[in-house]
Amino acid sequence: MSEWSRILDSCPGLLCCVINSKGKLLYASHGYKAIAARLFGHKCVEGSNYPPMISGLDKTLHEVLMAAYLGNSNGIELTENDQIWNVTASPLKNDANKIDGVVIRIISDVTRKNLPPVIQSNPEILNSVPFRAGVVDSHGVFLAANKFLSAEIPDIAGKNIIELVTHETNSGLISLISKRSGSIECDMPLMSGGKNFYDFSKEIYLDDKFNSADDNNDEIISECLVKIHASPVKWNDKECVMLTFEEVTELRKTQEQLRRLLTFDTSTGVLNRRGMEHAVIQEFSNAVQTSEPISLIMINIDNFATINETRGYTNANRVLYGFVNIMKRFLAEHGKNIISHWGGDEFMILSRCSGATAVFLANEIRERSITFSMSIGVADLNLGVYAGVNDFISAAYGAMAEAKALGGGQTILARN
Repeated sequence: MSEWSRILDSCPGLLCCVINSKGKLLYASHGYKAIAARLFGHKCVEGSNYPPMISGLDKTLHEVLMAAYLGNSNGIELTENDQIWNVTASPLKNDANKIDGVVIRIISDVTRKNLPPVIQSNPEILNSVPFRAGVVDSHGVFLAANKFLSAEIPDIAGKNIIELVTHETNSGLISLISKRSGSIECDMPLMSGGKNFYDFSKEIYLDDKFNSADDNNDEIISECLVKIHASPVKWNDKECVMLTFEEVTELRKTQEQLRRLLTFDTSTGVLNRRGMEHAVIQEFSNAVQTSEPISLIMINIDNFATINETRGYTNANRVLYGFVNIMKRFLAEHGKNIISHWGGDEFMILSRCSGATAVFLANEIRERSITFSMSIGVADLNLGVYAGVNDFISAAYGAMAEAKALGGGQTILARN
């Protein structure tokens, strides 16, 4: 099972696909393929341009995608035999906050289909609504809530919706209630239906809980992201607003997992080359502005091909995984460090330290390995004149290549 399949097909009701920055379809869940075939009349072919632009509807979907590539979530609404479908495209951003692609989600809008247009102060009708729903006045104060919403948030009557969400969406909610129509996404911490998920927008240094040596699924954030829909109703002969609550936490979790898949190495659990390049760019810029020290440690495992040949691919991967854990445990005690699997038998460490300290760390790492020797190059931003990130990385790589050419098993500090 591929990583894309594990993420997108983990929830059968999640109809999603992911498209990269070049417009190529990377993966579509089984449910998405089935719905897309009915709604758009085309197949989801991985590796091909998406949408295939064979119909007028594809052109509309393409325009929605263009908005997402510019950083804005956008969507269209489709009707199929009185069934309403919402198609939403959201940008998929990496750790450097740049857009690496787009996630498309299709969801059935049951709130629009089943919602009674006028409740007329009848609690029984309100309870007949088959999802979390409540009625608020023009100020956002709950006048009533059905059994599903009351079960989530007891004693909700008399509370203001503004009190139940994070403050970042207050202005949007006020506008929503004023217009008495539309929808907005926000976090509702009090709603017990929340799911746990990682937030990979956090720093990725080893002393951060999201990239610690003992990383586990217990150290995660618990929130409930909901989409609040508003529609006009009457309650006690007053013009009020019906609010319904659709949980979209699973979508948020999927997007975070997809972003992790783009920037983390699945075999070792540390950043991949792409993720490290973004980290180096960010730290390089900060160091230039603040004059704080940063160094790069480039590691090449000597004669790793022999390990592959004698132990096999699977066991060789276990060796790499064990090596990463050794580095994690050691470096977690020595300041701010980021580890990446640069590719093959190469690893890179980004450290907020001087070149002399980085050389010490590199030698300690070499001494802790009993399985293989290493050729290591170190580049200190303050010891060289680097026009940009590529020159900085090249200096570390060149020092590593020099160490390897001299027979390996040593560390060389780049000087230029």
